[in-house]
Amino acid sequence: MRILFVKRGYAPIGGSESLCFNFATRLAARGHDVRVACAWPSEREHAKWQLDHEGTDVFEDHRVFQHRGVEVVQVKPRGGLLGLAADATTLVDLMRGDILERYAADRELIHNVGREYLGSALDVAEELDVPIVLTPLAHPGQFHGGDARSDFERYRRASAITTMTDWERGWYVDHAIEPSRVVTTGMGPNAVLSRDGRSFRAAHGIPPSAPLVLYIGRKERYKGYIQLLDAAELVWSRHPDTRFVFIGIDGFYSTFFDDFARYRDDRIIDIECASQSTKAAALDACDVFAMPSRHETFGLGYLEAWLHARPVIGGNIPPLREIIEDGVDGLLVRQRAPEVASAIVRLLDDASLRSAMGAAGRVKVGERWDWDLVMDRVESAYARAVSAFELPEAAEALA
Repeated sequence: MRILFVKRGYAPIGGSESLCFNFATRLAARGHDVRVACAWPSEREHAKWQLDHEGTDVFEDHRVFQHRGVEVVQVKPRGGLLGLAADATTLVDLMRGDILERYAADRELIHNVGREYLGSALDVAEELDVPIVLTPLAHPGQFHGGDARSDFERYRRASAITTMTDWERGWYVDHAIEPSRVVTTGMGPNAVLSRDGRSFRAAHGIPPSAPLVLYIGRKERYKGYIQLLDAAELVWSRHPDTRFVFIGIDGFYSTFFDDFARYRDDRIIDIECASQSTKAAALDACDVFAMPSRHETFGLGYLEAWLHARPVIGGNIPPLREIIEDGVDGLLVRQRAPEVASAIVRLLDDASLRSAMGAAGRVKVGERWDWDLVMDRVESAYARAVSAFELPEAAEALA
């Protein structure tokens, strides 16, 4: 199948960015003809994302190159320098429609991941009369979370919607999206299994015996890293050698405010950007993975911690109640510092509990979120989208 992905950020790191990257590269490896239209990143971002440039064709407003079997089209947004700034920091859709249409003209299906270029993708799909699949990754209740009336009007224009959890699927169905057009795919872990935990500890001055609590994710306040910082003093009262390691790029607020300024302590380690191998080594080094988020569609970090057989702490919200079985493979807490601290202390106090939870999580990843299983479900969603587009009655029969 000839597929065009549309996504602002396309990279092997990050949440929605890596989801699109994995979908695209894994579909290409399965023999599909895959193209991605995304934003032209800054040189710093491009270097960080490690997308090689060999064979690049450069034009005035976009460039094209191949990476891991995928044709990548990086487009400069409309609006010049102001457009570049707005495109990177807001949800304003500044994709150049003429370029998007040009690179969609020979495609059999368009797949939009996230919602940054949702309007442009829908308009081009309708102009070219091709089916479109959406993976909105909505965060209900969050500012610009994708749950406004206008968002649902757009979702209903899709041939199919893919979701990360069955809870998310039910949420769309409850808002009048046809059940036959909503498919739960989930995703697999992005990290590779590492055994370099000792090297990570040595590189950051962490004693081999010191407990290590790890956060990996964009430093957005809704993900709970502030509450994790606030929990440190409470944890130190019982486990004074505990290190707290934070890995992730700045979020919206942390771009303007140094949230770590109040927490100057050698036992808190803040790493803005890390390679995939460094993140994997950190997961191997840690004793507990904690991201007590209050808005999440899935939470890739939990899977990556389980891949390394580590217990996790997540927010007690509907999507994560489906991912994390409280008391079995992790703990669910409200986003309150005392609750976060209590969960950490409970796990640090009991090595056998940590081991059992981590082992249960690893089994769950293999049974539910192995990438081959995920990609089978993605291809099934595409078949459903084509059926819904060409013959709606056939799509209903697939439900």
